[in-house]
Amino acid sequence: MNAITLGSPNLFVKGVVEAIVTDPATGNIIGYDTVASESAITSSINLGEVTGGFGNPLLINIPDTTRITGTLTSQAFSMQQRALISGGSISYNAVSRVCETIEATGTALTVTRAPALAYGQSASDTEGWCYVREHGSDSFIGTNYGVDLVSKTVSGFVATSGKSYDVIYFTPLTSSEALALPTMFNPTVATISLKFGVYAKQNNSVSNGTLQGYVYFIVPRAQFTGDVGLSANQTGNATTAYDWTALSPDSAVMACSDCSSTGEGYAYYVYVPCAGSASAVKALAVYGAGVSVAVDGTAQVPVVYIMDNGSVLTPTYTDLEYVSETPGTATVSESGLVTGVAQGDTEVTVTLQKSDSETLTAVCNVTVTA
Repeated sequence: MNAITLGSPNLFVKGVVEAIVTDPATGNIIGYDTVASESAITSSINLGEVTGGFGNPLLINIPDTTRITGTLTSQAFSMQQRALISGGSISYNAVSRVCETIEATGTALTVTRAPALAYGQSASDTEGWCYVREHGSDSFIGTNYGVDLVSKTVSGFVATSGKSYDVIYFTPLTSSEALALPTMFNPTVATISLKFGVYAKQNNSVSNGTLQGYVYFIVPRAQFTGDVGLSANQTGNATTAYDWTALSPDSAVMACSDCSSTGEGYAYYVYVPCAGSASAVKALAVYGAGVSVAVDGTAQVPVVYIMDNGSVLTPTYTDLEYVSETPGTATVSESGLVTGVAQGDTEVTVTLQKSDSETLTAVCNVTVTA
């Protein structure tokens, strides 16, 4: 009788370590977040009933309309996040509000930077919005006096020579970023990888855990559905919610075999233990009676991993160490390739360094023929 468990009672998942957003077409990382405060992954499926027979009992549920969605709340402010959500584009040299103090030498005021039309102005305007107040004044004058885009002169204000004025107008600033939110949102479709910490209880308490590994949730194709808004107050920082919905990895593929799991993965869970890549290997095994090779011929040592769940894997041969008992009969390379040297029998010992304190070994019989 097999003893199974549906989970380790000693392990728990806590905290979002990082979120990586990748362009599936280029492989370029287009979003990276290590300060996400909250992330949740949910799935849903509709079960369609099929009934029949006397009394119309339920015969089977046929699954359809599978959905995987997620929420991701970030503490970081990023224009890129909002671009992913909206499909908008980010550019530098954004038109920005500036304030310049000018001492009048006559009745006209002239600014030093090149004025530009403010966001919201008509493209046909020949003057930029401009506001003037006497320097040091507590009040703000809301009258738009206008500043000529070519001459840089404030057109509707009469200054007093010798006085200083604060002139507020708009001009492109090299390092200022602008995100143009389109009238019709087209959220980005990307590959999302979410990394969570996996811990082991200490003294049967989740308050004192030690890191055991990381679990990744990877969505090959996901479309963002979050909120580009900004909510801020005086006591708490604003957050960004860039939620997403999983899409089929290949919309052209349609396959079904008795409603079983077929085709590419909608999403993947990947658990990577800190104990190392070999920590789940239970034993090494050499299948068959070993290898038989002619002089100057070659053959691969047929070693496999026996995993802790009983499955069998072909190893990466260079992860193992090989030693021939009699190199004069047969030699073995670093990748487990046996070469016959002289007729006879020998053994190759295969070793896996499972951890700092544990090794696994297996022996392969080698026969070299003339």
